[in-house]
Amino acid sequence: MEFVRRFAPDSLKPDVFDHRPLADLESCLIEGVRAPEGSTGFPRHKHPESDQLFFILEGCMQLELDGEQHAVPAGSTVFIPAGTPHRNHYPHPGTELHLDVLLPPPARGLPLAEAADEDESGGPGTHYVLPPSDDLGIEIVPGFHVRDLAHSGTGSSYASMRLAHVDPGNDALPWHIHEFDQLYFILDGTLEVEVANHRHRATRFDLVVLPAGVPHRNWNPGPGRESHLVLLVPEPAPGVPPDLGVDFRLNGHSFG
Repeated sequence: MEFVRRFAPDSLKPDVFDHRPLADLESCLIEGVRAPEGSTGFPRHKHPESDQLFFILEGCMQLELDGEQHAVPAGSTVFIPAGTPHRNHYPHPGTELHLDVLLPPPARGLPLAEAADEDESGGPGTHYVLPPSDDLGIEIVPGFHVRDLAHSGTGSSYASMRLAHVDPGNDALPWHIHEFDQLYFILDGTLEVEVANHRHRATRFDLVVLPAGVPHRNWNPGPGRESHLVLLVPEPAPGVPPDLGVDFRLNGHSFG
């Protein structure tokens, strides 16, 4: 498996709305999207079985969400429950970049979306646009802050998404595993990731894919603070420790 995948906006079409899958898993579908000024996304539509999360990386998205208009700047999070009509376009100056997450992904062979009529409204949940903030969130271990962006309490029943900030030199978590898929998307700085005995240096716009049960550890080598999105699919149940420590080392034996 390719544990680190790069979102390279320059590889997408420069003059039209374009997108590319970064991770197509059983638990979620994540795409990187590039939209130049004046472009338009898909016509008004809905995702019948999938919740959708946007995180705006650069620029500004103009979003019609269930009949309401939102100008969504960089650093914002959008949650769109399954069945909620929406569309997005890009009248604002400059190029817009965002992550698009579908939870769960549509079944193989089915379309990603269905058309929604102009007068169609509603959906089985509460949509929202969360603006950017300078709040670092809660310090869960020394030098490691997280702020919740989406979780079961906000209506996201399939996953939680957080914004994490890691101080340089932080190596608070030794080898561990999760009972859920974990994905990091690097926003700023450098994150060293060791997974299944291979080391990777993840930098801005890298997506780190850590499937359930795969031993890993990560730290910020510096020199500055590192920031990344954290997606946990599914969200851990209340009271269940998310990180399970393991002793992991190669023993020198090979088979086959």
